[in-house]
Amino acid sequence: MAALLPGELAPDFTLAAHTGETLSLSGYRGRRVAVAFLPFAFTGG
Repeated sequence: MAALLPGELAPDFTLAAHTGETLSLSGYRGRRVAVAFLPFAFTGG
């Protein structure tokens, strides 16, 4: 998959949040969002 350019729509995806809640990008449709992926976040290592 190629990188997104500013203003392009991201494909929908669903992931588990650190709280255990399941979140989908489509649940935020119509809003501006910033998505950050932090490898090994909150693991203490």
